[in-house]
Amino acid sequence: MPRATRAAVGAALGTVAMLGLLTVPLAEAGQAPSRRDTTMQFTVAGMSCSGCARTATELLRRVEGVLKAEVNFKTKQATLRTNGAVTEDRIRAALGSVGFEPRFPGEAALPPLTPDERARLDIKTVSRGEAIVIQEHLAPGKITVFDFFADWCGPCHLLTPKLERLVLSHDKLALRKVDISDWNTPAARQATAEFGMPGLPYVRIYDERGQLLGAVHGNHIAQVEHIVQGRKAP
Repeated sequence: MPRATRAAVGAALGTVAMLGLLTVPLAEAGQAPSRRDTTMQFTVAGMSCSGCARTATELLRRVEGVLKAEVNFKTKQATLRTNGAVTEDRIRAALGSVGFEPRFPGEAALPPLTPDERARLDIKTVSRGEAIVIQEHLAPGKITVFDFFADWCGPCHLLTPKLERLVLSHDKLALRKVDISDWNTPAARQATAEFGMPGLPYVRIYDERGQLLGAVHGNHIAQVEHIVQGRKAP
């Protein structure tokens, strides 16, 4: 083979070799980085029955990136196998849709009011199953929050302490608790028929003149705060 021909072939082969070397990194550059399967464990607050655990399990299984989910009602423990891309915010949003809350390692429940704190706040239980007249329980000169709850309602046990803490942070705020007891009591029938309560927990907020400012269904303290702060009593 003539020298010129050998040189041309060598140059061509060298070019092919270079292209071959470049091919692998370029292909890899176009691939999404792989994620490792990870395990997440946390407790689920707000569950009051085994059916609640099944609901929580189903909600968690629907979270994008969750490969497997199990919730144990007795231990309140949730165990998730994920693709590594699941965030705590996604889990909070999924469980929050039914009033449950995840408690991740290092997170604690909201502490109850101390006796001294409670003694100086305008908090009263105004019904234990009886129908009420709203106007009779409004706090003069204050925004009044009516908290409709029941002992068997898991999310109610999460919302009520938050409402109490909200009263602690606002001088012109009062809390009135309405224990519906069960769905057959006069309080429950009144709340559903007269107030349009779709379920528990349920909150109604009135201004200092007794005008309804808004209502919130579910364990959504941020919505309550928005209504209160948007029309704070002078």
